[in-house]
Amino acid sequence: MGLSSSQGRLLMLTSRMSDIELNMTLVSQRKNKLAMSSEKAAKAYNEAMSNYKMIVNVTDTNEKKGYKANDISYNALSSMGYVLSDSKNNIYLKKDENGEWIIPKNLDQEEILSINSDGKAQIGKQTFNIKNGDEYFSNTETLENAIGNGLLFLIDTNKTKEMNENAELDAENSVEYTEMASDTNFEYVLDTSDDAQAESEYNYETARLSSEDTRLDLELDQLETQNQAVKKEYESVKEVIDQNIERTYKLFSKG
Repeated sequence: MGLSSSQGRLLMLTSRMSDIELNMTLVSQRKNKLAMSSEKAAKAYNEAMSNYKMIVNVTDTNEKKGYKANDISYNALSSMGYVLSDSKNNIYLKKDENGEWIIPKNLDQEEILSINSDGKAQIGKQTFNIKNGDEYFSNTETLENAIGNGLLFLIDTNKTKEMNENAELDAENSVEYTEMASDTNFEYVLDTSDDAQAESEYNYETARLSSEDTRLDLELDQLETQNQAVKKEYESVKEVIDQNIERTYKLFSKG
């Protein structure tokens, strides 16, 4: 192989080594992303397996203990004598198929509020405007978040009734508000409703990531093998060039 052709071959091998090393770097970066994805999947799984939810213990005459746990819902709260209100003196109810307000009843089948001739709700001695609560009653998470974030408040009509029977109260101070955090009818429990789905998603994701990681390991091994072969040929061609230069130098030095 002549000096000129050897030099051309050396340049080609140098370019090839650069390409291989770039690809190795890119594969390593993809493996790092897989590791991050694996960590993210594990975090999501752990959060799903350890998350809590608020439940209300509803009186149940069919149970010996007297209570059954219900997710936070309009029906569950109403049956325990709770009414939902906001800071603007509104309460939230549902409408029936005829567009009339449904007056909720507690477990004793007593109506927990009344509607006066002005179309306002009466609870104890206090009156409220009525609003449709469908935007909050759509699901338990929406309702719980609205209460937890202070958009809605709970009025305990059981305590309100006791207050109004036992004392002469001003109309604007005759309603008993309560907080889930301090009311013994509410408690946080481990939420297992999403555990099966979380486990299924986690198993699928870890299997996918493991398969991809194995494939990238194989690709990285192949690139490393190619790189070693190119380096070996590079050293061989470089040695030929060095020998040609040395012979040429000796030839001209004798002249």
